[in-house]
Amino acid sequence: MLRRLISTGERLWASLYAFLQLPGRPSQDTDSRVQLSALRIVLLSGITLEAAISLHSSWLGLQRGVYYILVIVIAFYLALLAAIRWSTQHQRLASNGLIVIVYAAGLVIATCVRIPEVQRLGYVFCYSAPLLAGLLRGYRLALALMALNLVPFGLAASGYVMPNVFGIDVTLDTSPLYIHGLLFTFFNFCLPLAVFRILSAVKHSQQHAKRMQDLYEDLFENQGTAVVVCRDDGRVRRGNRLFAQLAGSVIDDQPLSRWLRSTAPEGSAVPSFDAGTEWLAGEGRTQRRVVVRSRFACGDRHFAVSLQDVTELRELQRNLVRSQAEAEYLASHDVVTGLPRPEGMAQWLDRQRATLQAGMVIPVVSCGLGSLRQVNARFGMAQGNQFIVAFANALREAGGKDSYIARTRGSMLTIALPPLPAVQATMAVTRLRRALPHQLQVGSGHVLVELALGAALFPIDSAQAAEVMHRSGVAMELSREGSATAEEIGTPISERAVSRRIAIESALEQAIDDRELHVVYQPQVRSNGQLLGFEALVRWNSPALGAVSPAEFVPVAEQMGCVSRITDYILDEVCRQLALWMAAGAQAPRVAVNLSARDLDRDNLFETVLAAVGRYDVPVGALDLEVTETFLAERPERALAQLKLLREWSFKISIDDFGTGYSSLSKLADLPIDVLKIDRSFLLDLPGNARRERIVRSIVTLANNLHLQVVAEGVERGAQLRFLQMLGVDAYQGFLFHAPAPAEHWTPMLLGGLPSIEDLMLPGPPQFGHSLI
Repeated sequence: MLRRLISTGERLWASLYAFLQLPGRPSQDTDSRVQLSALRIVLLSGITLEAAISLHSSWLGLQRGVYYILVIVIAFYLALLAAIRWSTQHQRLASNGLIVIVYAAGLVIATCVRIPEVQRLGYVFCYSAPLLAGLLRGYRLALALMALNLVPFGLAASGYVMPNVFGIDVTLDTSPLYIHGLLFTFFNFCLPLAVFRILSAVKHSQQHAKRMQDLYEDLFENQGTAVVVCRDDGRVRRGNRLFAQLAGSVIDDQPLSRWLRSTAPEGSAVPSFDAGTEWLAGEGRTQRRVVVRSRFACGDRHFAVSLQDVTELRELQRNLVRSQAEAEYLASHDVVTGLPRPEGMAQWLDRQRATLQAGMVIPVVSCGLGSLRQVNARFGMAQGNQFIVAFANALREAGGKDSYIARTRGSMLTIALPPLPAVQATMAVTRLRRALPHQLQVGSGHVLVELALGAALFPIDSAQAAEVMHRSGVAMELSREGSATAEEIGTPISERAVSRRIAIESALEQAIDDRELHVVYQPQVRSNGQLLGFEALVRWNSPALGAVSPAEFVPVAEQMGCVSRITDYILDEVCRQLALWMAAGAQAPRVAVNLSARDLDRDNLFETVLAAVGRYDVPVGALDLEVTETFLAERPERALAQLKLLREWSFKISIDDFGTGYSSLSKLADLPIDVLKIDRSFLLDLPGNARRERIVRSIVTLANNLHLQVVAEGVERGAQLRFLQMLGVDAYQGFLFHAPAPAEHWTPMLLGGLPSIEDLMLPGPPQFGHSLI
């Protein structure tokens, strides 16, 4: 019980202390907070200390029938309570109310007590008002009240007795004692407590200011930069330790220019020491170079200068300047060949535009080295670098000293020939092509140069250098694919081909977004005549470009880096269609989906494939993933890791276009694959071509020994089918059975059970003929 009483008392005292003192950090002792605290102390102490006098006087007044005493006491107490209540939200009003209460108390004493000596004590009450005003409001009101108090002082000095203006007489025998008691408590307790609160706040503020001064002194001396304080005429008042180390010594009232000298040959007559200016400090071997970090006003007619020692920095900058040309060269040139990057060629072409005469053009020729991939795969990257350096030297020699060569892509160099008349451009490109070597030495051997050329004319094809270079690269890609030749530059055929390729580039990503691409399915047939499954092929019917062949837009997608978006779209469409067939009651056939080189190179391929089958609840075994042999030859480690992860989850892996790549034959046994697809190029002359027959027979034998399923694609004639059946090929794909067709075409057959080879060889609808391939 005692502990509870003690705890309750402690909480009450803490609340009372917080109400009166408004405790806070010294930095928070603002005038208004301290004045509010003093006001509350006066009000609360007055109410508390004068309670006994008020109660006793009210009791005597009631006994003797002087009821005005009770009314006056209640009125004053209500006024004091109201002032306390208003003190938080209306501090000025509460302070003014207290001053009014003091004057009202003095007026009541002077007019309602009919004892002359006591009446004069009422004037004394009024004398406290200026002190209260000074503590709680400010000196202006205090001065005004000092002047006002001349009135009660004059009345007291003249002996004038105030008349009973209200007709109220509250005189009691004990009135002198009450009035003296009020004055005693007010002047002996209330006002001193308020003054003590103000003085305590002042003391705390002084202590805080002293601590802050010590802190600022430490910061000034140890802030990490040299600082000097000067008068507005530039004479030093004080410098910190780091400034003294720079200057050697600091003497007050000396010009700052005595220690800081301008780095310019002729300094300003009146140095301003503005931010960013540099100066020399010290003498001889200890001389340092400093820069003004900031200049700012501090105090009355003073300014401070912050200095940073940049001696080592300037030395480092001088070293950097000496190597700037080399750095710029490395930033703008290819590391392997030393040739400029594409930006350099664009800038060079822009500079040439101003000097070109009318009718003159600059042929910009892009050279694609198809054999670089083969060299890297067979001999390694170092030999590949030697190969491209050797070709760059040959290209420079063939183009002449006035030409400009840049490495625009990994396997593509671009040369800008000297200006010549437009009619001679084709001949100049032809001469360049004939001057280039057909083979180059790599290590101790020679490698054939598989070269594709494409050209554009600056500024006829475009006035923008970057656009001309792009058109040249597009023309090179068309030449590599056999759609155009370098000799066709400037002809309507070449312009149409390049413009169509650029139009495909511009429209392809939007076509993917708008789902203009659609999937068709070409059947794969078992050797026993039953349907094995389908290969999913993508088609694009553009509203603006018409039917765009995969041979056109897939290479563009690979160059643009959006081929993986097409793969994701095909995976989603195939899994969605498999789910529809299964929901309709059909047995889910196997569907093969082609993966590009970029697909095997991305980190989230496994997650993407798994998400597609999971989204539609499709069996993993229904999905085959086809990869090209060429990519396996280029990046075996990366591809192998991806394929192993997919096969561990029971996805079937096929090698597409087998026999067209390099060096992967020796690694075939190490690959996690299930199916080997013989490329259609080996079936063109079968049967009848003895060499091709031996190659196909070897591939089938190898696959059988490795327990791999063999699929022959591109089967178009019965003779081919019979030859392959004789070799024991497991499955076939080609126009002999059916052209690719939309999923709707195959749905009736699948609902009737897996069709036989005879069903598939029935004539398909005309729109699914050879033109769709």
